[in-house]
Amino acid sequence: MEKIMYQGQAFYTAGSGQQILFNGLNVLCRDPKMGYMYPDFKGALPWFKESGFNLIRLGIFWDGTEPEPGTYDMDYLAGIKDIVKAAEQEGIYVILDMHQDLFSVKFIDGAPLWATLDEGKNHPDNCNVWYLAYFQSDAVIQAADSFWENRPAPDGAGLLDHYVSMWEMLAGYFKDCGNIIALEPMNEPFMGSLARNAFGQAMAMVTEKYPEFNIGDMAHVTPQQQEMFLKILEDRFKIFDQQVLMGFYRRIGEAVHKHWDVNIATGGNIFSSTAISTGLERLEPSGKGQIYVPHGYDSVVDTDQYDAYNTANVDGLFADKKRSQERLDLPVIVGEWGAFPSGDFTNKLIRHMIGILEKYLWGSAYCEYHPGMENDGNFSSLRRAYPVFTSGRLESYHYDESAPALTVEYKAEPGETLCYCPFPVHQLEAALPMSYSVEKIGEGAYLCKIATESSGLQKVKIC
Repeated sequence: MEKIMYQGQAFYTAGSGQQILFNGLNVLCRDPKMGYMYPDFKGALPWFKESGFNLIRLGIFWDGTEPEPGTYDMDYLAGIKDIVKAAEQEGIYVILDMHQDLFSVKFIDGAPLWATLDEGKNHPDNCNVWYLAYFQSDAVIQAADSFWENRPAPDGAGLLDHYVSMWEMLAGYFKDCGNIIALEPMNEPFMGSLARNAFGQAMAMVTEKYPEFNIGDMAHVTPQQQEMFLKILEDRFKIFDQQVLMGFYRRIGEAVHKHWDVNIATGGNIFSSTAISTGLERLEPSGKGQIYVPHGYDSVVDTDQYDAYNTANVDGLFADKKRSQERLDLPVIVGEWGAFPSGDFTNKLIRHMIGILEKYLWGSAYCEYHPGMENDGNFSSLRRAYPVFTSGRLESYHYDESAPALTVEYKAEPGETLCYCPFPVHQLEAALPMSYSVEKIGEGAYLCKIATESSGLQKVKIC
């Protein structure tokens, strides 16, 4: 597989110079009893390829990697590497994501027990939604504080020091995997007690100005109240991003780059997956070796209230991520979106998000793959047409699933453009002279190869 590079806000292949879009899924098996990987997952990889997915955001776990201080489970890592190599055989790239939810395996997944220094504080077992524990659990908050403060593990070495050493080891171990495009140091970093304090301060300050303000009754929160509340949170979380999180990313990057010139995927703190802007910065002035992998969810995620799903909120939060991209001047792969339950509304919500991805020309990884999804029609819209490789600069594209038809506009350079189409290709219209061929790669799955010999603005319609 070709090495991936980027210039400005777009990814390119190092050899052919084609622009590439990444279209993928998260794979996150959180169960230690399964060894943190779905049984026989490699058998699903041909389905990934046939469905047009050329990317996996593959979750690995600190608990699986370093079950005891300074002791690495090489059998676990060998299994992960086997999957990465199998993905390469199918033409699939990988982001390796050190995943956590509520920081630790003690609460959901992530850090091993030896690295969970929660001082025995209380963890409630009655949170209506799992992520509310970030505010309600003294144990989760303390464990996160202990990590960022680099408190000593049982062997006397600091938790952060252990984490950095682990990533240096992983860089040396995976550096021969040519399809890994980035390493993600930590999924959705949580800042600990700073979060609870910031929410308390924001509520007090807004209530002082607006006595009727009630965060528990969002239906009656005015736009002015909401704007003030979010701005206070944003100011405080940006301090964490700039003073703690960026230092963490830089330290991981320095350790990794001793062995491997690979991108560091920077996604921002857990609350930047909402309408709160990120305080992320560039790892270095050139931005070399860094990509932006924001997350985005509506507030009903992981609840039973999808009848209240607000597409305007989703539009707004990703418009904010676009502004962050312009400020950072980095390419984007949306690391997580969706998390939809299987229902008759699911494909409609998927298509809405695809419209956002088309608008901003972003790559993405839907969250997340589950065994059996292959046969669930409520996720059929994930299988979409798009330009995988573009010979020249991609300007726009749109997939009309109802037609079906794919329209692609690009500033063409002589060479081949490759489009994935989940429908039989009957005809192709183009502005510039071209030739094309179609290859069937699976049931209802086709690759359309378009060869253009001249430069200029090319507009292609495939139907």
